[in-house]
Amino acid sequence: MTRIFRKKSSIKLPPRDRAAENEECGRERKGIAECPACRNARFKKKWHASLQDLQKHAKDKKLVIARREMCPACAMIKGHEYEGEIFIEEFPTRLKAELLRLINNFGERAISQDPQDRIIKIEKIARGFRVTTTENQLANRLAKKIKDVFNTVKIDFSHSKEPFEFVQIRVVFHGV
Repeated sequence: MTRIFRKKSSIKLPPRDRAAENEECGRERKGIAECPACRNARFKKKWHASLQDLQKHAKDKKLVIARREMCPACAMIKGHEYEGEIFIEEFPTRLKAELLRLINNFGERAISQDPQDRIIKIEKIARGFRVTTTENQLANRLAKKIKDVFNTVKIDFSHSKEPFEFVQIRVVFHGV
C-alpha cells in the first residue's frame, strides 16, 4: 500500500498563479502604506488612524512610510460606493439639531475605534435625511442608537442578498 505514494504521478497540473493568490489572500507587502487622502497608515494588515497612532502600537520602533496606497474607505468614497444607507423620516424640526449632533458624534466615535468606519454623507432629502456609511454594521448601530435616544422611532431593516453586503434602513419618527 505504501508503494503507491512513492511513485511519481504522470499527471501534470498547471502552474499556480501566485500574483492573483497574493491579492486574494491579502498578502502584506513590506513596510508601511499611507493613504494619501486621509493619512491613515496600514501596517500588518490593519489600518491605523495615523502614523503617530501606529508609533504607539509599535513599541519604540522607528517606522517609515514605504509606499502610498488608497485605503478601502477612501476608495469607496471616491467611487461613490457605500454599504449602509439610512433614511430618517418625519422627525420634528425641533429635534433637527440634536439629531444631526448625534449622527456626527457617533461618526467621530466610530472613526476613533476603527478608521475605516465612516459616515460618508448626510444629505437633506424631501422627507428628512439620508445618511450613507462605509460599513453596514455602522449603519445598524447608528439606527439602533437613534432608537435608544428618541423613544418613539420605528426601524425597518432591509438587507441585500448574500454576495452583497448592503443594508438599507428606514427610521421613521412618530408621535414625538
